[in-house]
Amino acid sequence: MTDITPNVLAGDRRLSPLAELSRRLQRIDLAPFLVYLVDQVDAALLPLLAEQLHVAGDEGWQLAAGEAQRRDLIKQAIELHRYKGTRWALQRVLATLGLDGRISEWFEYQGRPFHFKIDLDLSGRGLGESTYRALRQMLDQYRNARSRLENLDLRVELRERLPVVAAVSAGGEVASVYPQARRELRQQGPLRLGAAHGGVETVTVLPWQRGGWTAGLCCVGAWVCRAGRRSRFIRARFN
Repeated sequence: MTDITPNVLAGDRRLSPLAELSRRLQRIDLAPFLVYLVDQVDAALLPLLAEQLHVAGDEGWQLAAGEAQRRDLIKQAIELHRYKGTRWALQRVLATLGLDGRISEWFEYQGRPFHFKIDLDLSGRGLGESTYRALRQMLDQYRNARSRLENLDLRVELRERLPVVAAVSAGGEVASVYPQARRELRQQGPLRLGAAHGGVETVTVLPWQRGGWTAGLCCVGAWVCRAGRRSRFIRARFN
């Protein structure tokens, strides 16, 4: 640490006790005393600051999720109280606490005079019974005295990773094409039948003499029956 003792004290023996006191004061840690440096103050002092600035309890402290939101709420405390009772103050405190809310006044939805609605998206944080009561009490703290909360719509969307099971089914069909096979054959046409029968006849003719036939003439005849027709021929042979 740099010694910032004035030269007037450091160079004069008579003032050496004051110089030593100056050095001791320089070694004192002043951070615990700088409580209004909200980003640097010790976390143990935050509840005391919230109580002093009137943001403890129902005025938002119960809904603050974590140290960062508590510090932010303390820094916004003076401005919130300055505009307390206005729509802006309600919207501001909801945004400070990480609540995504939409405020609708009665003349925007043709409702009863001096009534309003709030639509809150609580996705990712959920809402228990104690948190719901703290939320209603906080809204009562920041609304104006004549206005009434007609409806508080809460939307919760939970997103989780679900196991994904995938399956693939592949199928096919093999078709073989052969030439057409005829199971029955029909043939149409005239049916003709034929038959043949043959035979041989031998006739011997002898020459005529006064006493009778002496020399011979041999005749051979044959006939053939073919397809219903009969033919006959004679062949002669002289002896």
